[in-house]
Amino acid sequence: MRKIHRISLLPLIFSTAVFSADAPTPPPAPSSEKIAATATPAATEWDVLKLEAGTWDADIEFPADKPDQPPTRMKGVQTNTFVVGNHWIKNEFDVDATYAGHGTWGYDPKKKKYVGIWVDTNQDYIRLDEGSYDAATHTMTWTSELRQPDPYPPAKYRMIEVFNGDSRILTMTAIGPKSGKEQLLGTITFHRRGHS
Repeated sequence: MRKIHRISLLPLIFSTAVFSADAPTPPPAPSSEKIAATATPAATEWDVLKLEAGTWDADIEFPADKPDQPPTRMKGVQTNTFVVGNHWIKNEFDVDATYAGHGTWGYDPKKKKYVGIWVDTNQDYIRLDEGSYDAATHTMTWTSELRQPDPYPPAKYRMIEVFNGDSRILTMTAIGPKSGKEQLLGTITFHRRGHS
């Protein structure tokens, strides 16, 4: 059976300011308007985060290892909940008794990108993701790296998620460290619970 580690969904970034004890006196605090302009996601970014909220039933499909074999299919449940002042979404993804994953993502106004982390039962590291949203096509594109066994370098990883109301399709690909070609890892079709 194809390993479930291919379900590397999205994505806990902890932002911590470090101050030296002998640092110079900081400048006056910015106005509330300036804080709002730099620290709060704009309406469009906020709306994109809302697209993922709720509980979703997932139909998962991995391509066959060989041409004469059928694809591997699984079912899962993803629950996305707003946390930390509604600027971040916590993602809990359960597939079966042997696999679970957890991610957190949101919008970084300084980078002007979506950012997130992902950990799961098949990874021994925290995956860092960056994303961008195309409003014209209702598509979120995430990029990251997947750690590979030594001596291979990390594989370039991409997730493309197309939103269509109460359903969305996530396509996962990676560029093989040996072949250099982009390969399909799997697709997940999500249906918002209660709306399928």
